[in-house]
Amino acid sequence: MVGMTQAGGGTRRLVSAEVIAEIGPIEGADAIERARVRGWDVVVKKGEMAVGDEVVYFEIDSALPLSDERFAFLEPRGAKTLADGAKVHVLKTAKLRGQYSQGLVLPLAAFPDLAGVDSGGLAEALDVVKYEPPIPTSLSGQVRGAFPGHLVKKTDAERVQNLTEVYERLLAEGSWFATEKIDGSSVTYIVTGDEQDPIRICSRNWELEPKPELTGMKIAQRYDLASLPAGTIVQGELYGEGIQANPLRVKGVELAVFGVFRGGTAIPRAEWPERLAALSAPVLDWDVPGSVQEAVEQVDGMASVVSPSRKAEGVVWHERSGKAFAELDGRSCWKAISNRYLIKNG
Repeated sequence: MVGMTQAGGGTRRLVSAEVIAEIGPIEGADAIERARVRGWDVVVKKGEMAVGDEVVYFEIDSALPLSDERFAFLEPRGAKTLADGAKVHVLKTAKLRGQYSQGLVLPLAAFPDLAGVDSGGLAEALDVVKYEPPIPTSLSGQVRGAFPGHLVKKTDAERVQNLTEVYERLLAEGSWFATEKIDGSSVTYIVTGDEQDPIRICSRNWELEPKPELTGMKIAQRYDLASLPAGTIVQGELYGEGIQANPLRVKGVELAVFGVFRGGTAIPRAEWPERLAALSAPVLDWDVPGSVQEAVEQVDGMASVVSPSRKAEGVVWHERSGKAFAELDGRSCWKAISNRYLIKNG
């Protein structure tokens, strides 16, 4: 089978060649049914797919080029224009007749051009990219350069639905605890120890000019992050007023720290400096779920610890010692996102 991928095998693969693992009915629906690929459920026309069918699976957040006639039927559902002018449809979580649908499956036979393409190259072969919102106007003129990935990985934990083949082994080989995943703006601080430029600041994809008027720099100053030992890297989420529509309805702006690194290696939470431990994303007293499906169900509709009257985005599961796993792209964490939250908040 062309391009067969191993779930949880490292860098996120937006496109993979798969087989339908399960077909199930949708209560009250005559024309549609549920097809499962790895840990993902996708709504399909009844009778269109069968267990064992070879398909190409496109994960949510994939930007599919509408210039490709195989994706043209998606244009009425919404289109965006990328920076290079390409017109695309972006796959998002949907809910049809009470059933969550995440991604798109199309018959492998519709893609003869993928014959012989390595599993890691399917997205590139089809000009599919991960949709990244354009740089917000608030950052105009603030970008210094690309994210310094040679120092630390971007904040991008693997989704549990992609871990079906390795989930049991991850649980057996790690000791896991959960923190609330807060919907805000990703931030990475790099402490340099340089008097002229003591701290570097990055968004999800960019390194920014460390100007004092930046919200992230105000937070760094509030907690004196520049005085941490040189080489310390702090990753977290900025949240509150003026950030991502403030879904938790928090007053002011806060920082939730979820990762501390030195030399590219995660520092176990028990060894974090006291001031960073005090800023930690809320730790949940949860047992690690026994299966991928349990992990998905566990977070659906969960309340936020930060703001109990609001729903939480989900959880991130961390390995206590900071042990990195190849299946997690060298990271020590994975995440489960609430489908109910995705439907409401996009």
